[in-house]
Amino acid sequence: MTKRLRLKISVIIVSYNCKAFLDYCLQSVSKALKPIDSEIIVIDNCSSDGSVEYLKSKKYDLKLIENKKNLGFSKANNKAAKLAKGEYLFFLNPDTIIPEDLIDSFFKNKKPNMGIFSFRMIDGEGIFLKESKRNFPNISVISKKLIGLNSGYYSDLGEFDSGNVDVLCGANMIIDKSLFLDINGFNEEYFMFGEDIEISHETFKKGYNNFYCGSSSIIHFKGESTVNDINYLRSFYGAMHIYFKNVFSTNPFLLGIIKIILRLIIILSGICPVKTKTRSKPNQNFLYGIKPNNRLEKIFGDILIIKKMDKTLKDCNLIFDSNFLTNKEIINYIDKFKNRNNINFWFLSSDYSYIIKSSGMNQKGNVIFL
Repeated sequence: MTKRLRLKISVIIVSYNCKAFLDYCLQSVSKALKPIDSEIIVIDNCSSDGSVEYLKSKKYDLKLIENKKNLGFSKANNKAAKLAKGEYLFFLNPDTIIPEDLIDSFFKNKKPNMGIFSFRMIDGEGIFLKESKRNFPNISVISKKLIGLNSGYYSDLGEFDSGNVDVLCGANMIIDKSLFLDINGFNEEYFMFGEDIEISHETFKKGYNNFYCGSSSIIHFKGESTVNDINYLRSFYGAMHIYFKNVFSTNPFLLGIIKIILRLIIILSGICPVKTKTRSKPNQNFLYGIKPNNRLEKIFGDILIIKKMDKTLKDCNLIFDSNFLTNKEIINYIDKFKNRNNINFWFLSSDYSYIIKSSGMNQKGNVIFL
């Protein structure tokens, strides 16, 4: 039998100080890749939380690259991409959960003349992340942002629809490796943020279509890999300035105006920060799983076992056991029950060693080791 020299897909994950979220992500990715000729590459950006040692103890079938310093998102992904053996590259954030059929969905839905392919994203509470599909930014768009309007920034394509859009999100992005190398990968001027806008523009310039798939969803906790504070804002709008410099205009006067607008947005955002919502304390705890867990009960107190979703659940912690439910089922439940009755969603690891939770895109996630 002739040995296959090239794999179908390489999943590339850049990690930095989020070992539990990375581990849960890898659990989901490993399940999704089971029937497919593939590989996983994790490139760690010099984490200080023991991520590398923790990952090695888990015995995953993957390639691990240990950077001696934090290279940022673009450089790290480019470094891993050069070593990848897959026909397609799947760039995935470490704080994501993907369903078991996601990779199959890509191969079934990919189109001719495809540039970049990306899936619908929700956060850990089930809220749709609008950055899943965006338009190319221009001066009109950023001027509207100055007064708090997002008009024109996000694509009008329905969140559950599928079709061509301008900009896809770097948190989950699939591209043919040959095309990725042809456009010289991610622009390494960007440390974090903005690189997905420019690479979307590069594939578009080459005559390719960037395709958003709204029929399949992933969870992107987001608060783990990005924290919405003033440093986040400086990084994001600094990246926007790089984008306009590289893509939109080299006119010094126009760039000066753009820079002033971006600085004003940062200042105003600092004066009026995003408010995090407060929740009432849950008064019940439920485990959607097989059997009680003594370690969980030490943390939460009494826990009731359920084996089907109850629409009357409210003011509770709801823990999903990934040994009882598929990731696709968990994602669908969170999607369906979002914004309902003050429910906190928790995710129990398959080896019962920790649980994770995210309270939305503007807050850091919770990790409890059991």
